[in-house]
Amino acid sequence: FEMANQFEYVDLYAVSENVAKQLEAAAKKKNITVSLSGSHLKIKGIEQILYEMIYNLCDNAVKYNHDNGSVSVKIMQCVDGIELTVADTGIGIPKDEIDRVCERFYRVNKSHSKEIGGTGLGLSIVKHAVACHDASLSIDSELGKGTTVRILF
Repeated sequence: FEMANQFEYVDLYAVSENVAKQLEAAAKKKNITVSLSGSHLKIKGIEQILYEMIYNLCDNAVKYNHDNGSVSVKIMQCVDGIELTVADTGIGIPKDEIDRVCERFYRVNKSHSKEIGGTGLGLSIVKHAVACHDASLSIDSELGKGTTVRILF
């Protein structure tokens, strides 16, 4: 199975717009504003995988947010390439667990699992997508204040 022939130029901004539309209802329930900024920048990639990656990041940002919180998605050109940032005002991730959140089925707080739902696969899908696009991933988080995930293509 050759993945290379599925690569095409994908507009990250357009994909993010679709994701934001998909998550509108879930965000509304918690009065969370989802905003998108930046430019229509294209990277060579697989649209379906990029969609799942952005969807999982935004879905987490909504799920683990406070009521009346916000999620902002930004696509911008920087010195090293094209950066996609998803920032939220949510519950945050403890420093010592940031490295583990990308593992399959890993959950920071097991007690949230039932109320929030999900499979614990979200960030492992993101990690796979990042690897498949030769991108890099960094997560900054502060407990109670929110999380920012940066992906550099």
